[in-house]
Amino acid sequence: MAELDSEPLQFAAAVSAIMLTSGRKLSRNFAYYRSGRFPAEFVYRNEMVLICHKIRMDMFGMHNLMLNPEKSCTPFLVAIAGEINDSFEELHRKILFFDSSIITGIIPEIDKQRSLWKHYTDEHFYGENLNNILESQIPESINTIETGIRQLPLFTRC
Repeated sequence: MAELDSEPLQFAAAVSAIMLTSGRKLSRNFAYYRSGRFPAEFVYRNEMVLICHKIRMDMFGMHNLMLNPEKSCTPFLVAIAGEINDSFEELHRKILFFDSSIITGIIPEIDKQRSLWKHYTDEHFYGENLNNILESQIPESINTIETGIRQLPLFTRC
C-alpha cells in the first residue's frame, strides 16, 4: 500500500489554518469599519469576556502544540499566535469605548500582552521562554483582565 508523504499534507493544513485566520480577521475588520456608516452600536461586557475565554483556549492549544517534540506544527503555532494577537487588539479596541475612569486598571495588562504578542512573526518568539510564560505569567494576566472586564457596566455605546 502506498504511503502518503506527510510533509505536503502538513503544509496544506498549515495553509488552510492561515487562510481561515486571515478570513476571520478580514471579516472582523469589515464589520468594524462598516459599523461607522450605521447608527451607533454597543459594546457588551459579555463579548469581551468571550474574547478572554477565546484567548485562554488559544493559549492552551498553543502550549500543547509547543510540548510536541516535532517541529511540524510550527505553522500552526504562528497561526494561533496571530489569533491571540488579534484577540488582544480587538479587546483593546472594544474596551476603549468604556469610561476611562473604570478601565485604567485593565489597560496596562492588555498593553503588556499586546507588546508581547506583536512579535509573533519573529522566529525567536517561540523559544522555551514562551512556553514558561504560557504556563506561569499569562494565565494570571488573563485572570486580571477578565476580572476587570467583569466589573464594567453591561454595555456601552460606540
